[in-house]
Amino acid sequence: MDFLESYLTQNDITILKGRESLHAYEFNGTTFIRLSQRYKHYQRGTVFYDKGIIPGYPRIMRILHLANGINRYFKDKFYIEEKMDGYNVRIAVINATPIAFTRGGFICPFTTDRISDLINTNFFNEYPEYTVCGEVVGPGSPYNTEDIPYIDEDVAFFAFDLIDEKGNHLSAENRYKIFERFNIQQVKRWGPFSASDIDTVKNIVLELDRDSREGIVIKSVSDGKPVKYVTLSSCLRDLEATTHLITELPAGFFMQRILRAVFLCHEFAIPFSNEYLISSAKALYIIPGETLRAVAGGKNIKEFFNVKVRNKNTVDKLIQHLNRSGVRTHLASVEKSGDYYKVKFYKIYIKGTKELRHRLMGKGFFD
Repeated sequence: MDFLESYLTQNDITILKGRESLHAYEFNGTTFIRLSQRYKHYQRGTVFYDKGIIPGYPRIMRILHLANGINRYFKDKFYIEEKMDGYNVRIAVINATPIAFTRGGFICPFTTDRISDLINTNFFNEYPEYTVCGEVVGPGSPYNTEDIPYIDEDVAFFAFDLIDEKGNHLSAENRYKIFERFNIQQVKRWGPFSASDIDTVKNIVLELDRDSREGIVIKSVSDGKPVKYVTLSSCLRDLEATTHLITELPAGFFMQRILRAVFLCHEFAIPFSNEYLISSAKALYIIPGETLRAVAGGKNIKEFFNVKVRNKNTVDKLIQHLNRSGVRTHLASVEKSGDYYKVKFYKIYIKGTKELRHRLMGKGFFD
């Protein structure tokens, strides 16, 4: 860990060790140290190694009132970019090998295995010290079970940011040009706009909502901080996709999505129609009820996944990686199919299952 002193003072290292915020791991003979919480100008998920830094991706502020949020934070022109419904990765070249890092600074075995399918790696011949940031979306994800109506099978990568060798985020327009030159798929964009174009921006949100898309990220043409805003359908889909884990996830996860939906209906003057109420009831009552009946019948809360990888040794690495999250992951099958291996696995949510069983047994609790 001596290379840490190239980036942090000895006092910083002592503080971070005391907070248990530095975590070392090895991949292909290289030692990496990930930062598990933000410290000074280093974002959570920053990764240090002997030849450089993979900057952590900053959190993006959320707004609940679209018009007032734009008026408050954007005095100059801005672009609208689609917010995709997948998982966030950063792709960088380490010792001539492209590697995908998760938001938390782990190496994602699945995405790293599939990089050649997701991105034109010739980009790194010209920009070897740049980090490509994007969203992996699709039904073949090892993290998300929610249906993605606009992608039929497998996963796809959509780039939304580019960080240079000094850790600076390139301007939107420079990034657009570079990605277009290398035919790297980007998130959809509109603009530039100004605050007076709020009606146009609202129509974009409604269009995305009709198409069952997640939302938007608003980015200044200059150096302003971006903000994000989601669609009503995204809030409802999130609830429907996760309320079977109502005893596993924090209550705030669900309350935030309800609040986002209420704010959007207020601003867009959308009535609480029967369709909305039925979707909400299904998410908040019917799905948890089905989960409770399954647990009462002796079953565990489970989620099932189907992915494909190029290398068979990726399978064990992926299962180990997923088990680090504290959710038990079990391999069901591996089958060779052309150039890929089709992998089936499932996750068992012990904590949530145990809590439901305790309540069914009549055990009391304090709330």
